[in-house]
Amino acid sequence: MLGTEADVLHTLRTGTIWTLGNIYNHVEQNADTARDGGHDPVPGHAGDLRWKRRVRGWLANEQRQGRAHRFSREMWAIQGSPLRPVRLLLILPGGTPREFELRLQAAAELLAELDEPADLVLTDPPYALGRGEGRHFADGNGYRRDHTKIIGGYVDVDPAEYADFTAAWVTAAAGALRRGGQLVAVTGPERTSDVQCAAKAAGLTWVCTIAAGRQFPVRTVRRPSPAHWDVSVLARGAVTHPRRVFNPPQDLPRAHRGGLYPLDMWPAEYNGRSDRPGLLRTDNALPLRMVLRAVKSFSDQGEHVVDPFLGSGTTAVACWQAGRRFTGGDVNYKTVRFAAARLLDEHAWPAGKAPALFPRTV
Repeated sequence: MLGTEADVLHTLRTGTIWTLGNIYNHVEQNADTARDGGHDPVPGHAGDLRWKRRVRGWLANEQRQGRAHRFSREMWAIQGSPLRPVRLLLILPGGTPREFELRLQAAAELLAELDEPADLVLTDPPYALGRGEGRHFADGNGYRRDHTKIIGGYVDVDPAEYADFTAAWVTAAAGALRRGGQLVAVTGPERTSDVQCAAKAAGLTWVCTIAAGRQFPVRTVRRPSPAHWDVSVLARGAVTHPRRVFNPPQDLPRAHRGGLYPLDMWPAEYNGRSDRPGLLRTDNALPLRMVLRAVKSFSDQGEHVVDPFLGSGTTAVACWQAGRRFTGGDVNYKTVRFAAARLLDEHAWPAGKAPALFPRTV
């Protein structure tokens, strides 16, 4: 379980495929590569060096001797490094991609550069809470939690720029959706209108707004405390589009005896908490149970779900559990690496056992 940043980095270092480039970098940092003419070019291959050929020969010998093995559990193929990942692709044993990808990238850019259209864009965007402006969250204690367990680097949005920021990513989301695909945005009530107005301007159709109860509302004294999230559901195309998905939740109370009558209210006790007691977390993560319900309600198994504000990776975990394909991104590299490590250590790997490509250090 991920209790510290050290746990995150350890998980990613043991859960990252060693590419040839990684191995070259490791050797350069830990060995005298110039020894015995190591920096001389290989005859006939001016771009190659003798020390690199020796490394490749050593690897080939390790394999022949049975000391190098194929990985046996899920691992990330990584661009960048475990400390600062830029792009990660999840690889399953046997070499078959699960089609899980994480990127260090701004939301609008990610949505504009998807490899395939999205069936569902499900996200919890920044709320423009005014961190760093002398307001409630400026001292880092807005949620009265142990902030030694909070992942740093949160990037908020200036409230004065929030409407333009929202219009940019919502427009990109509308363009990324297939016909009949849906945008599900989880916001505080104050920001719901920004998302819905931007979605209407982008040509999306309003489907519903769900009030999802929060077990522990933030205390207020001058106005009622927000005790729910707004879950705005908007579709590309008509509500009656044949490819628009709605699977009525099976874990909520029925409003009609003897028949399914789904409501636009998800009670707090059925959503759970977003806390991870004693573990590393972001300070405003959504409850996994609620996100999993949204994934199942508005997408079908095997479909492509995108979260351009990845945060702690709750949507990625929900898609892993629900059998959806996933692409996620964030501008905070600390949350990208946390989400990657969380998926491996707490969900993909049985009993938290880390795999290893080589039984001894390269």
